[in-house]
Amino acid sequence: MKHPLRGGTALAALFLAGLTAPVLSGPAAAAPSGLSGDFDGDGYRDVAVAAPFAAAGGKAEAGQVSVVYGTASGPNPARRQVISQNTAGVPGSAEKGDHFGDRLATADLNRDGYSDLVVGAPREKAGSAEDAGTVVIVWGSKSGLSGGTTVKNPQTLYGSYFGLSIAAADFTGDGKPDLAISAQSDSGTSSWRIRLIRGPFGTSGTTGKVSSYTPGVDQPQLTAGRVGGDARADLVVTGRKPDGDRLATAVYYNGTPDGIGKAASLRTAQTAAIGDLNKDGYGDIVLGNPLDADRDPSGSTGGKIHIVYGTSSGPSATRRVLLTQNTAGVPDSAEAGDDFGEALAIGDFDKDGYGDLAVGAPGESFGDDARFLGSAGAITLLRGSSSGLTTTRAVFLTQDSPGVPGAAEAGDGFGYALLASDVGRDGRADLTAVADGENDPEGAVWHLPGATGTLYSTTASTTFGPAKAGLPARTYTAFGYDLAG
Repeated sequence: MKHPLRGGTALAALFLAGLTAPVLSGPAAAAPSGLSGDFDGDGYRDVAVAAPFAAAGGKAEAGQVSVVYGTASGPNPARRQVISQNTAGVPGSAEKGDHFGDRLATADLNRDGYSDLVVGAPREKAGSAEDAGTVVIVWGSKSGLSGGTTVKNPQTLYGSYFGLSIAAADFTGDGKPDLAISAQSDSGTSSWRIRLIRGPFGTSGTTGKVSSYTPGVDQPQLTAGRVGGDARADLVVTGRKPDGDRLATAVYYNGTPDGIGKAASLRTAQTAAIGDLNKDGYGDIVLGNPLDADRDPSGSTGGKIHIVYGTSSGPSATRRVLLTQNTAGVPDSAEAGDDFGEALAIGDFDKDGYGDLAVGAPGESFGDDARFLGSAGAITLLRGSSSGLTTTRAVFLTQDSPGVPGAAEAGDGFGYALLASDVGRDGRADLTAVADGENDPEGAVWHLPGATGTLYSTTASTTFGPAKAGLPARTYTAFGYDLAG
């Protein structure tokens, strides 16, 4: 069963009612690390795993988030918190169908040195307005995440789905992280808006100025990162054109001192990642369109990705590269339904200074006639270099790869969601990967530490399912629908 909001293609237990303190061991850091995704400030990034279909307080699909704290050996499910709207200090209450956790983001929004967790519940009811949506900040602290504050919805409407997508970054360059949030409006040629809420954010609910932008994209998905040569974050918006053809589309907004300004149209895409693949100091944009042409006229058999290289003034108008699984050096071959590009993540997995790219293809099928594995899923790892992304020594990663726990099975969907972050604090980015169909209906998460050569560790990789993360077993919770850290 797939989550109905996945990829913007459609709108789309139980633990303890209170916020359980994480089981933390060892002395806390003398001062908070200031790292994004480090909720307790101990220098190890943590991983938040969404389960927006999990029941909470007996309310079906109310949604929960499991936060697994980082250690030198990666995220440890024994050190976790499970958060819902029934958690002490978190605003609101769990209600049927809220989908709390549908979207996640991290940033130190109140600038106290501890990263905070931003949680979207796009189907939250506000008064009589069904599916108005809400966004909640859960605050980081020395003891982990504690307490929460609602981000005010500037226009509470039926079906506004406030929080459908969230990006946290400093778009204005003033040193105060901002929030960009997708929502519907009741005016304009396209009803979808981006609400930019400037920092700083206070625990009492105070924020900076709020602005609204019309991206010309339906169900906009937001990805933040620095592309140009200034200190401001930029925003890539992916989704569908608001016309009858429903083509995938992507738009780039550059950060400005007063918010964001539309700068360029990009190639068709439903997913995006931003990172420096060639170590020139500019962020490069990777765009994914996982759909075949029969599902999206702008698609390609098996899916495709575009790399748009960054320059001092933003995305290059000329240096743009298309890759599919039929490109020389890319492992395997393009087949209908592979969904190559469904998930993307950029991180320096081998610590050579160049960003590397992980591409999820959860629909990938492989095996011989005796062991045909439909939609087992795969992840392709591509290396960064001085000349940009290269297909040389690419890695084709499945659950049958050396050192990866488990075994590839039909329907696993390995590579459904990806996150690159240095959890183990060794200077290498680690890959967190989701197989949404693993042990159907549960889903599972893999921690694949970065390594020289193979780009992932063949000896230290681990996996855990919802039961180890404090969520119900043998139940569909959309475990791993989104990741943050």
